[in-house]
Amino acid sequence: VKVMVRVCPSSPASTAESSSFLNVDSRKKQVTIMDPATNSQQNQAQKRGSSNQVPPKMFAFDAAFSHDASQ
Repeated sequence: VKVMVRVCPSSPASTAESSSFLNVDSRKKQVTIMDPATNSQQNQAQKRGSSNQVPPKMFAFDAAFSHDASQ
């Protein structure tokens, strides 16, 4: 069994929004998901020098296709 994932935005406006919390690496066959609320808190915490960081969730697949992959 091979497991593949293809990420497609529901609308063109969603592309920019999804890139803030979702990253597809086709070469590594990985999808990384970050909590948008945590990301904004991390940016503020980094400015203040705090170390309250939540690691992103990474998932590996047999193949991963981003929203700009052709059929």
